[in-house]
Formats: sequence, structure tokens, C-alpha cells
Amino acid sequence: MEEMQFKISSALKNLVGKDLITNDYTAVFELVKNSYDAYATKVEITFSDDKIIIADNGKGMTFDDLKNKWLFLGYSAKKDGTEDQNINKQKSYRDKIKRYYAGAKGIGRFSCDRLGKYLTLITKTSKSSTAEQIVINWNDFEVDQKKEFVHINVKHAKLNQKIAFPLNAKNGTILEITDLNDEKIPWNRKRLQDLKRSLEKLINPFSEKNDFSIEIICDREKENDQAMREKGGFERDIVNGIIKNSISTILNLKTTQISVQLHNNKIYTALSDRGVDMYKIQENNKNYNKLSEVKIDLYFLNRSAKMNFTKLMGVEPVNYGSVFLFRNNFRIMPFGNTGDDSWGLDYRAQQGHSRFLGTRDLFGRVDVLTNEIDELKEVSSRDGGVIETETSNQLFKLFEITHRRLERYVAGVLWGEAFLRRDYFATEVEALQKRKELLEIDKDKEQPDYILTSNIGSKIDFVQLIKTLTKDKNIEILYYNAELANIVSSHDSISSIKPQFINDLEKIAEDTDNADLLISIEDAKRRISELQKDKETAEYKAYEEEQRRILAEEKVKKAEAAKIQAEKREEEAKHAKIIAEMQAKEIELKRREEEIKRKEAEYQKEEEEKKRKKLEEEKNVTEKELEKERKQGIFQRSIIGREKEQILGLQHQINHSSGRIRTNIKHLLSYIAENKIKIDDKIRKYISIISLESGKIESLSKFVTNANFDLKASEITRNIIQFIQEYIQEIYLPEEPTLSTKLNICINKEIEIYIMSFRPLEITTLIDNFIQNAEKAEAKNIKFTIKKYENKIELLIQNDGKMIPETNIPRIFELGFTTTDGSGIGLFNIKSIVERLHGKIDISTNNNHNVTFRIVI
Repeated sequence: MEEMQFKISSALKNLVGKDLITNDYTAVFELVKNSYDAYATKVEITFSDDKIIIADNGKGMTFDDLKNKWLFLGYSAKKDGTEDQNINKQKSYRDKIKRYYAGAKGIGRFSCDRLGKYLTLITKTSKSSTAEQIVINWNDFEVDQKKEFVHINVKHAKLNQKIAFPLNAKNGTILEITDLNDEKIPWNRKRLQDLKRSLEKLINPFSEKNDFSIEIICDREKENDQAMREKGGFERDIVNGIIKNSISTILNLKTTQISVQLHNNKIYTALSDRGVDMYKIQENNKNYNKLSEVKIDLYFLNRSAKMNFTKLMGVEPVNYGSVFLFRNNFRIMPFGNTGDDSWGLDYRAQQGHSRFLGTRDLFGRVDVLTNEIDELKEVSSRDGGVIETETSNQLFKLFEITHRRLERYVAGVLWGEAFLRRDYFATEVEALQKRKELLEIDKDKEQPDYILTSNIGSKIDFVQLIKTLTKDKNIEILYYNAELANIVSSHDSISSIKPQFINDLEKIAEDTDNADLLISIEDAKRRISELQKDKETAEYKAYEEEQRRILAEEKVKKAEAAKIQAEKREEEAKHAKIIAEMQAKEIELKRREEEIKRKEAEYQKEEEEKKRKKLEEEKNVTEKELEKERKQGIFQRSIIGREKEQILGLQHQINHSSGRIRTNIKHLLSYIAENKIKIDDKIRKYISIISLESGKIESLSKFVTNANFDLKASEITRNIIQFIQEYIQEIYLPEEPTLSTKLNICINKEIEIYIMSFRPLEITTLIDNFIQNAEKAEAKNIKFTIKKYENKIELLIQNDGKMIPETNIPRIFELGFTTTDGSGIGLFNIKSIVERLHGKIDISTNNNHNVTFRIVI
């Protein structure tokens, strides 16, 4: 079988260079880490026009190192142990200091590709008399991706002149990057400040060693730096200078802190609150066999600490970062970045209100020292965190336990989260009051005095916290704050403490051999016993006093009841006497009444006989008159003689005048509409009143000769169904109608009688308007249907005239709106009359092209 090999394209340069390194800051990180791993103590990063120079005083490289290590893609001398072969022989160079490596992948050198198109590398060891120089044009790798990586030439030269390395060292490495890739985002002052702030967090600011420094140099920003200093600006806003980080000094002053140190087989934990130690414990390392050197420092910042942080640093803690991860004193991204939740704290914090600590509440670091870098290795993208391994899982678990212990103290002792939930107090009101006081007072304190001396709830919760620690057989309590745990120290609050909490404290004191605390507990028990006796005595005295009071009240009540009973018997005797007297009088009265009734009956009988005869005579006369009235009805059927001719002439004149009023109203409304004159509601009201009253006059003229009711009356109470029927029959349907019409008028009644109050002129005007509208719509038939509707009547007026467009229906009852050549007043008047009768009107059409008005009154 034939053997084959992989070939490497020159395009691989992009994969491990600018495509892998996601941003310029990360690229600078990688190159600074290489300087650190080369045992440098000083790195200088110089920015000038289209050039970045990164120079260090590390051990440097020989020609062999360049050829077989630096130019060997993916090779890491740190990983195979050859990095220290020469340096360990130098007795003068920190050979006794254990130094861990920050990187081990063998691709960090390609960060130069991210920053610029050309690289000039100059390097020299302390033993070499000449320096080595190579020049790389990264664009050469992009000309033809079919060309193999190893066939792209890199220029080399030896330099005999003296090279200036940082701190005047004879050895080191200089990276000169030119033709920068900063067209879109130039290296202006803002970017240089951001780079400096990022580099502040690159090296562990909490590290005990100060053997490595980074300096940024940019001549064009020195004047701006000087102006910033004169204004009193913060150091972190200055571009030039050695990068400093004073955060650890700030946090040691005013924070609640937990520190955990894992060293081989032991884990030490110490929790302090604003400079006061709260507890210290020691555990055997049973669960973290992959970890040998880990230090965790977490700080909870209350409001006072956050204000101090911002005042001293010039930036709010949330915008500085949260919990950073360092491997071998170099930071692993993105842990600690603003908005990053790699530790999984914020998702959990969102699930509980005032119970969980998220990244906004915390600051700190996790520092891991290891030679097994593969076990805690970054993903190749350099800002994606660490690869999941058994080691990383153990580290996350240790961090979780540390975080929960700090959270337990903060939420319980400082926030009083369990005051109510765990029944620390006798009543819910007392628990809520104590927690309110705690939250209001302690959050701005720079010392924990309040919880140490004044809040019994915090003391009880601390006892429960220590009790939980003592139950774990793997935990040895080295120290706990007896002042905070001493819940019996306050004479004022001892009476409110439940016995179970004193028992818990006694168990802790016994387990930790705290003799002083045991004495305090015994004294507290004695005082509680005395208080209990005093309480029982006071309660017994109160009980006796209450019994005496009750007996005295009962005695008074019995005396009052006897008095009332005697008065009642006396009153009953008087009442019985009065009743007997009244009964005798009543018997006499009944006898007299019966005698009077007998005489009245005889007289009544005679009178009734007379009335009966008289009523029979009147009945005969009344029946004849009623028959005549019934035939006559509401409307007189005719008038006769010359009187008729005179009234008809008068009717014609009235009808002519009212018609002229109606025509002029129509012209008025047309003029207003055509000239788009705006009129207010008051003028509209006046127009509608004139129109309605004109219609009444016109209607009145039609039936004045036939009306059989008082025309002066504004309102009558009659059978409205009979009124409507007789008006139509007398005015429109007789052989000689008062008003002639071509319409075929039909009346359909499903109910005969409905008595109500109405104004005759309004009802007649309503009917006239419906008939006139039907005529204008060129209808041939109009039908009036009267039905019963619940406790009202329903009047349906249906005609077969022209259809009303659906779009016009919503406006059909508006004053002045018309679909014919009319005035647009009739339907408006109809709606006004219906509403005055407390009714409603609507309109509909059907498939038979009929228009139906529906009135309910």
C-alpha cells in the first residue's frame, strides 16, 4: 500500500493568525505573554506612526532557536520542557524562583499578523556576540494558497551593532510591526487607553510577585497626558507609563471578602467583613485531586464599597469587571469581562430576589498555578474561555463552593434573608422590622459594628452558619468571631431568643472548646430563668387581678339585673290593671256599636234600594252616549258647510307658509355645505328647532279640522296605536284625503292597545316625514307595522324605494345630510322626536331592496 502525507497550504497562516486572534488587544496579550514566558522582567510597547514595537529583556533566541522553534509552526518549547535548558544554568537569573508558563500552544507568535503586514524580529541571547534578525511579509502567504507553507521564504540576517533592549539588557527580543492593519480602527488615544486598561488586568494584580512590568510609550500623547495630570485625572486615563494596578489595596479596606487557598492536600478558607475576621476553616482536599495550587479571592461590594471604588478608580465596578481567572498569573479571557457570565452567576442570580450574588455584586480573582497547561487550556480563539476537562470541572466546583459560602454570609448575616423564612423571631412583624433596620443601616457602613452589637437577627444567622460548618466532619474550625456569635450578650434582646438557638450556640461552644462563651451561655440561661420566673409571677398577679375584676363586675351585673326584674314586675302589674279596665270599656263599646250598626243597616238598606233604581236609569243613558263616542274616535270625520270652505283656505295658506320655511332651510343648509362654512352646535340646534316647529305647523294644518282632542295640550296620554292608525286613515286614506299621495299605504297591527304620554304634533310630524321620504325615494309602497317588544312597542316603517348606499347609513340621521334633492332635515327631526320619547331608531336594507326603519319606544 502506498504511503501519503498531508501538505500544508500557505493559507494556514490566516487560520492561526488574524482569523484566530479575534481582536488587536488579544494579539498584544499573546505577544506580552511570550515575553513573560521568556523570563523578561520588562516589556515596552511603543506606538508611532504606522508602527508598533514590542521589546523585552527576556532570554532571547539563538539562530537555532529561531530556525527550529520560532519558525516551527505549532511547536512549543514550553510544552516539551526545553525552554529552560539554558536558563536553568544561569545562577544569576532567578533559577530558584518557580516560574509557570502563560502559554503553550506554539501559535501566539502569529498575533503579529493580526496587527500589521510586516514583521521585523530582532533577538539576542546574553552569550551571543551578534543578534539575529528575520523579516516577514505576511502578504507572501496570501498570494497563492496552493503554495505550501514551508516554501514561503523568510529573510534572515545577523546584526553586529549594539541593540537597545529594555533596562539596558544585553539580551532580549524586539518585534517591530509595520504597515498596521488599523485603517478602520486607528490606534487613537481612546484605543490606547482601552489597551492600557486591558493590560492592567492581563497580569494578576493580586500576585505576591512584582517581577514583571509593562510600559506603554507613545510620544504623540505625552502633551495630552500632561494636560490630564494637571486636571487631576485618574492614572488609568494616562497613556504613557508603566501599567499599575492598585485594586487590591482598595479592596482590602472596605469589603466583605472570602479567601480560599488550595495547597496540595489542604484547603484553607477565611471570611472577613470590612477588616474584621468572621471565621477561618481548614479542610482536607478530597474532591480536587487535579488541582495543586489554587487561590480564590472574592469580594462583595456593598454600596459604600462601590462608591469608594468609583471614587478611587474613576470607573464603576460593574464597568471595570468582575471575577477574573488567571493561569500562572496571566489572565484567561473572557472571564471577568463586563457582561460576561462564564462563571454562571448571573443566570442563577436572576432566579432569586435578594438571595443570590451575581457579577454586579462581586469582584475578585481565581488564580491557578500549574505545569499541566493542557489540563486548563484556553480554546484556540483566545477569548472563548477554557476547554472542558476534569481539571476545569474541579476548578468550577471549588469556585462554586467558595461563592456559596460568601453568598450565605452576605444574604443571611448582612441582608437578613432568613429572618422570616426560618422563624428567628416570635412574630412576623418583629422579623420584618429587624430586617428593615439591618438593610437601612448596614449597607452604607464601612465597619460591621451594627451586626456585631445591635442586630440579634444577624447574630442568630451567624450561629446557624457556624453550626452548619461544624456538622461537616471534614471541616476543622480554626476560628470564628465569638462576638458576632454571642447571641446572649445583649440583655435587652435575650428574652426574645428562642431556646433552640441558645442550644445551637452551646453546642458550637462545646465543639470549639470556647470556655468564655460557655460561661456567657450559662449566665444567659440563669437570666432567662429569672426572666421566666418574673414573667410567670407577673402573669399570675395579672390573672388574680383579672379574676377580682370579673367577680366585681358579676356582682354589679346581678344587682342591676335584680333591680331591672323588680321594675319589670311592677310595670307588668300596672299594665295588667290598665288592660282589665280597657277590656271592660271595650265590652260596653261593642254593645253600643252593635246597636248603632243595626240601625245603620236598616237605613242603608233603604238608601241602597233608592240608588239602585237611580243607577239603572243613568246606565241606560250612559250606554247610548258611550256608543256614540266609540263611533266618533279621536279624529272627527268631517266638517260641513261654509265653515269647511273657510278652514280649507286657512289650511292652504298655513301649508304654503310652512313649505316656504322648509325650502329656505334647505337653501340655507346647501349654502353652508357648498361654501364650507363652519357652524357650531348652537346654530345647528336653532336650525333643527325651526325645522321641527315648521313641520309641526304643517302637520297641524292637515288634521286641525278632524282632531277630537285638545289642540292646546302639549302632551296627551292615549292609546298611541289607535292614534297612528286613525291619523293615517283620516289624513291619507279617506275617499277625499286631506293630503293626497301616490303611495300605497298599509298598516299592520300585532297589538291593539299601548297607553303612553306623547305629543300629537310630534307623532304626526314623524309619520309625515316617513311618507315624504318614501315619495322622494320613488317608492310605490310603504308599510307601517306595530309589534310588542318586551315592555315597549316596535314600529317598523318599510318602503320599496331607492336603496341607501351602505357608506351613507352612518350619516343618514345627520342634520343637512341627504341622498336626494331634499333638505336633509326630515330624518334628523325623526331621530330627535324618537330620542325625546326615550326610544331608539336604526335603519337596515335587505336582499329585496327594501329599506326598513325600526323604532322602539
